[in-house]
Order: sequence, then structure tokens, then C-alpha cells
Amino acid sequence: MPKTTRRASLALLAALTACSARQSVPTSDAAPSPVPQAQASARPAPVSPSLRLPSQVRPTGYTVELTLDPSQPTFQGVVDIDLEVKEATDAIWLLGRYLTVKEATLTVGGKAVALTQTKGNGDFLGFIPASTLPPGAAHLRLAYEGQLSERETIGAFRAQDHGAWYAYTQFEPLGARRVFPCFDEPGFKVPWQLTFHVPAGNVAVTNTPLVNEEPRAQGGTTYRFARTQPLPSYLIAFGVGPFDFLEAKPSGEKAVRTRIITPKGQAVEGTYAAQVTPEILGHLEKYFGIAYPFEKLDVLSVPLLGGAMEHPGLVTFNSELILSKPAEDSIGRQRRFYDVQMHELAHQWFGDLVTMAWWDDLWLNEAFASWATPRIVEGAQPTWDAPIERVRERSYALGSDSLVTARHIRQPIESEDDILNAFDGITYGKGSAVLSMTESWLGRDVFQRGVQRHLRAHAHGNATAKDFLDTMSAESGKDVSGVLGSFLDQGGAPLVTARLDCSGKVPVAKLSQSRFLPVGSAGSAKQTWKVPLCVRYGTGRESFRACTVMEGETAELPLSESKACPAWLLPNADGAGYYRTALDAQMLGRLLSSGGVPLTRAERVTLVGDVQALVSAGTMAASDALGLLPGLAGDKDRQVFQASLELLGLVRPSMLSDARQADRERFLRDTYGARARALGFTPRANEDEDTRLLRPMLLRFAGEQGGDAKLVAEARKLTDKWLGDSKAIAPELVYTTLGIAAAHGDAALHAKLMTAMRSEKDRRKREQLIDALGGFRDPALVRENLKLLLEPGMDTRELVMLLFMAGQVKTRDVAFGFVKENYDALASRLEEDRIAALVWSAAAYCDPVHRQEAAAFFTERMARAPGGPRMLAQMLEGMDLCIAFKEAQGPGIESFLASPKKKVPAPSGR
Repeated sequence: MPKTTRRASLALLAALTACSARQSVPTSDAAPSPVPQAQASARPAPVSPSLRLPSQVRPTGYTVELTLDPSQPTFQGVVDIDLEVKEATDAIWLLGRYLTVKEATLTVGGKAVALTQTKGNGDFLGFIPASTLPPGAAHLRLAYEGQLSERETIGAFRAQDHGAWYAYTQFEPLGARRVFPCFDEPGFKVPWQLTFHVPAGNVAVTNTPLVNEEPRAQGGTTYRFARTQPLPSYLIAFGVGPFDFLEAKPSGEKAVRTRIITPKGQAVEGTYAAQVTPEILGHLEKYFGIAYPFEKLDVLSVPLLGGAMEHPGLVTFNSELILSKPAEDSIGRQRRFYDVQMHELAHQWFGDLVTMAWWDDLWLNEAFASWATPRIVEGAQPTWDAPIERVRERSYALGSDSLVTARHIRQPIESEDDILNAFDGITYGKGSAVLSMTESWLGRDVFQRGVQRHLRAHAHGNATAKDFLDTMSAESGKDVSGVLGSFLDQGGAPLVTARLDCSGKVPVAKLSQSRFLPVGSAGSAKQTWKVPLCVRYGTGRESFRACTVMEGETAELPLSESKACPAWLLPNADGAGYYRTALDAQMLGRLLSSGGVPLTRAERVTLVGDVQALVSAGTMAASDALGLLPGLAGDKDRQVFQASLELLGLVRPSMLSDARQADRERFLRDTYGARARALGFTPRANEDEDTRLLRPMLLRFAGEQGGDAKLVAEARKLTDKWLGDSKAIAPELVYTTLGIAAAHGDAALHAKLMTAMRSEKDRRKREQLIDALGGFRDPALVRENLKLLLEPGMDTRELVMLLFMAGQVKTRDVAFGFVKENYDALASRLEEDRIAALVWSAAAYCDPVHRQEAAAFFTERMARAPGGPRMLAQMLEGMDLCIAFKEAQGPGIESFLASPKKKVPAPSGR
């Protein structure tokens, strides 16, 4: 997923009394109006569910007809639901939101049963039969009306492209109920059959192949599609509009038809996607040992979508991620698409073929797809360094996991907020890293056999964490449940401290574990895991490995292959373990030096991340870590260079006094400027891909953040040219170049970009212009940007990034002030699931006064925002940690910036 994920309602409530009732009954969160009762008034009123649907009634299949015109704000639907009444019940409960039910018909044994509709808690819709329903089969038919939102990108929504209207869907996690009254939970996995009635000039697409297409007597076309395999509601998807279709090669063992579906006139922009999608599917089939399980593979470009979504047969992608004119394409975009498509297609097995039973096991979908991406890319694209990327991503997950407010991977779901909060870096990043650690511990072949065994056992059904852990334990003969469970069901990550003891006949690594906590954390370090770990050790370039599963607070690991006391010890061989490490200063210095320690590239990346963690924990001086940066800035290994950028978080602007901001900029110019200027803004012929990927990063740090005068001047010149000729800037440098120019830009440049954005029809270029506008630092110009969010006729879904980009130190007062002044207006215009993100407008503050002000302003408001309480708690904890870190390490950081110390060479590596 997207990553990426987060209700006001319609009013009025009326009754449906008989199968022929025609009254409109909107779903509502408001108190119900008096409702006429069906004949069984003596029975007690049904009690509404509060989170999960009851188990007495289950669907066995859906048949849906939608009459939909993308140019109109509403659509009409009819859904027929075949039901199995497992236990006698007085109510049928469904989930529906923003739907107006106009007719309800219940049939049991061929006879109509009178119904009364009632509104339950939240999104629950109750249908009350005249008498108790006995066990057996039943059929519920509902005619209703729904909305095509121009505010949301969840449920069914619409957007324009070059003047034409399109309708799209995004249902995960809670969006299907906005389009169908249904059993909107992942455990209800049944077949669906969809039919669409659409205006002339439009095409409908959905999960399955088209069965029949015929003209309608009143104009337009009816598209009838094949019945799906069993699917939960959140995996249903469709699109309607004047699409173009780009045929790719048939995919997989079954040679299924594969197409890239784009807005009209943009098929050529899907060229790269069409080229690599069949290839990606083939790699995944080989790993999972099961042919792609669905009938076709369409990939649909969707504007405004946050990321991508794995619907079987109709994978959806953010249009900027999947589409690019071939002449304007870039290596970075292609790699991003390849990685995300690998993630989405991995879901065809983990998520689609085998589906989680409930949202607490979302990790069974997302962590696996995130793990599979570098694992399969490693073989498919060996020059892309996917194993090293995985180690860097693991470090980011460890950072998120250091918060006390961080979720567990398998977090109990107690509210809809918990469902929305589950789509975060813990589920994706930590989950993936823990699976990588488990694979390394069990061995790749054993892990692969266990995965294949799990998929075969639960194909076309639902599975739980217990199902998976039991399968892996059985396949490996090891306690996978105990080891992996210790990471799934508790928050945080271990800090493994290691020291050499050569006092006996055999050298020993003495190990201890506790929870890693940053300075100022309110958490308790008294926490343990069952940690699979391997250490590397040796003398000179001769190295050995020793492995164990550490279960208690302490352990001793014999280093029996060494003939003498090892010269060095690395506690996380290949960066495979999900833990931070701490060594004594002498050993750490030895590893960081260029003294011939044979660290692998993955280990160098791991060590740099652990250095940053030691500083954040207060056990290493920030100035010592920052002293590594000048050497690392020239490292020829792009992966090590990118890892070193984590250390720049120690000198983020919120950490510094106003007097030191200029020193920070000078440090960035001194550290990255020469290399950035040497690379310049023009790619050279025959450059390797790593250089092309490195250039934007160096330019951003030296130019945008460091303010290098030569780079700023060149960026401004190129930006002016680009406004008249989009070929003036290399495709991979458009965002970077515009960002440098904007960060140091004036009102004249801002006006040019604003005028261009307002008139631009091409969605990609408009996004580039909006991103550039968000880079300005002049408070007056930032205020002009933010006014766009409230301007009638502007699509807030496109512009919301302007608010979050404004939350930097120089303009944080503007951003936070704008939110405080306009909170209600913003909450009414933003997508409902993004309202909680308004708390980040205050995140750049690092002082107790603003922390208190943010808490006072947001606490009550976030209690009402989807996913708001946890998001606020994490933002406030981040502020607390910043305040504590600033107090502990701030003076040393400021002293370092004021008078930079001698450059320290980068760690050597092979």
C-alpha cells in the first residue's frame, strides 16, 4: 500500500414496512426518527453492533447493478445478497455509509418477509423482519443511491482529466460500505458479480473479464462482468470513464490478458508499466510456486490516489507513479513503479488468494508484500541493491518503533480508529524487517517452503497469524511462534549490548538486551524478546560467524572458530536482525575506522543507523557522530551515502536556535557543495544509474537546504526556462531544481509558478508546480499558498500537500496559525481520513510552550477525527523527545556547527 489509512452523515430515518416499500432511508449518524414497527412489536428492539458484525447471518454471494455517470455527483445501485442464516435472529445487520436505501426486499423460502429498517451505531444498518428468521437460506435485495465524492479518494470518487470526468474506487479499509450496503469486513469472503449502466462514451472496468456489452434503450451501454472468485468487500474495485487500453504481453503461467488502463489519450505513458508487469508477475509465480490465481490483470491509472492498491484483476495506481511520457521518464520513477508493482502483485497471493481474517492481522498482507519486494527484486534486478535498501528501510522502522505510542505489529483492534491507524510504518516496515530476520534465521529455502505451504493450505480463504506461525513452525521444526510472536505482540525493539570476553579458553561474546529508548522516553527498558542473532568476528580480514536465539536478558555466545581473541566484533551480521546494537567505545571506533575490518555494505549501513540511535539514546555525543559526515559525504557507495543522511536528523532545524540556522546551512554547503557542483544539473552521457540517483540528493542538501549560491542561481535560471519548455530540465531533476529555486525564491517567481499552476491541464506538471509552490520559505508567500485550500473550485485533494510542506521551521507559525484559524473549514474540505494529519502542522516545534498549545488545541478535535487520538499522541511524544534531546545534546550540536571539527574519514568497506 500504500501505505496509505482514516465520518459525518446524511440525515433522516424512515421505515420500510413491506417488501414493496418505496420510502427513501438514508444512512445516518444522527438519532433516528420514530419508525413504524413491523408486526412483531412484542419482540425487544435489536441491539446494534458496535465494531464487528454479528455472526448469525453471513453472505454467500453478491450481485450488484450500478447506474453511474462520472459527470454526476450521485449514482444508483441495486444489490442482491444471498444470505446464510446460521442461527435464528431478529435482525440482519449490514454496513453502509452515505447511502440512501430506497427499497428493501427480503425473501425466505420464496416468500416475501416484511421488513423495518433501523439505524444502528456508526455505519451499522439494521433490517428487522416481521418475525424471527430461522436458520437457512435467505435473499436480501436493496435499491439505493450513493455519492461520487469530489472531496474523498475513498469509497467511490470522481475527478477530471483534460475536461473528461472519471469515476474510481478505493475501498480498503472501510470504503466499500460507501458504495454497497454490505458485510464490509475481510472475513466475509464470497463471490461478487457486477454490472454497470454507463453513458455513451464511457467504459466500465472491474476485477473480472467482461461477459457482455450491449447498448441501452435510453442511451449508453450496459457492461456485465464475470463473477469473481471469493473476495472480501475491500478488494472489489471499478472505474468508469473514456479510458484507453494499452495491451501488454500475457502474464504468468496461464498467460492471462494484461492491460494498462489510462485516461483518454495517455496510453503511451503506460509503456514502462506494460513492459515490466508481466516480468514481475513471472518472478512472483516462481517464488510462491502457485500460478497467478485470477482471470486477468488490468492495471488502472487513478489520479489523486495515495499509492496503489492490490485488487485482484484490477490493480490501481496513482497516475503520477504509473504514467510518464517516455521522453520525460526517469530512472527513479521507473524503479519506484517497479517496486510498488512488485508489492501489489505479491498481494495477489498474500492478501487476495489468502486474506486476513480480521484487521489485527493486516501485517499478513502488508508486511509480506513489503518483505517480498526487495526479496524478489534482488534476483530480478541485481544491480539495484535491493538487499541494502531493505537494511536502510529497517533502520527507519526501528526509528518509528522507538516511540512508546508506536503500535504493535499485531495490534488489537478495539475501534475503527485502530483499523485506520494500522496502515503505518510498523505494519509495513517493522513487519517486513521482522520477516527478513525470520527468513535469515530459518534459512531461505525453509522459509520459502513454509510460505508456499501456508498459501496452499488457505487458498481462497482467510488465515490468522496463528495459522501462519503454526505452519512455519511445522515446516522448520523450530519455535517460530515463540520467536516471531515476541515481535508481533509487543511494541518497541531490542537494544543488544555486546562485549568481548577473552578471559577463558574460548572467546565469548557477552550479550544483554533491553528495550531501546531515546532520551526523554517515558517507556520502560525492562523488556525482552526471543531474538535470533548472528555476530561476525575476526582478526584482520579473516572473519567468522556465530548465531543463537537470545531469550533472556543476558546470554553468552562462544566464538569457538577464532584461534585467538578476536580483534573486532559486529553484533548484527549482515544487518539481518531487527534490533539496535551497542558496543564499547573502543570496539565501535575500530569498526568505524578504516583499519581493515571487512564489513559488508549492508553492515556499514547498519552501523551508521546504530550510531544515530546511540546518539538519540544519549550514549554517544552527537558531535562525534556528526564528525563522520564529511567523510561519508564523499563515499562512492550510494547506499552508504544515503544511510549517512540519517545523521543529518541530528541537526534538523527544529533542534537549533535561530543563531545556529545559518551555521547549519554553511555546514551543508561545506559538506555536500563541492560534490553537488561537480555533478551539476546536467546528466552526462554513459553515466551509471547510481550517479543519476545520487545527483538529486546532493543538489537538495547543498542547494535547497544549504543555499549554495551557484546552485541556487542555476536552479532559478533553469526554472524560468522550464516554465516555457519542459525539456529544459532533466526529468529526474524537475522536482529538485524547482525546489531549490523556490526555497530561495521571491514573490516574482512565486507569481509565475502560481499562474502556471492555475492554467496547467497536465496532471503531472500541475503536481510539479504545486510541489514547487510548497517549497517557498517566505511567510507571506506561504500564506498565499494556504489560501488555495479554502478557495472555491480548487481541488483540495491536489493541494493538501501545501499545508504539510508549510510545517517547516521558518514557516511553522504560518502553518499552525492557519490550522488554528481555519480548522473547521479545513476539516470540512479535507478527505475525512486526512483530518487527523492536521496535527503535523505543529510538529516542527521543539519547546514546552508550543507543545502545551498544540495539546490544548488538538486534544478535543482529534477525539472526533478518524484515527486522531493515536496520531496526536505520536506527534506529542515526538515533541517531548525533541525537547529532551535538545536539552541533552543541543549544546554539543550547536558548538559543533559553530566551529566544525576535523573531518573524520568514512568507514571503509568492500
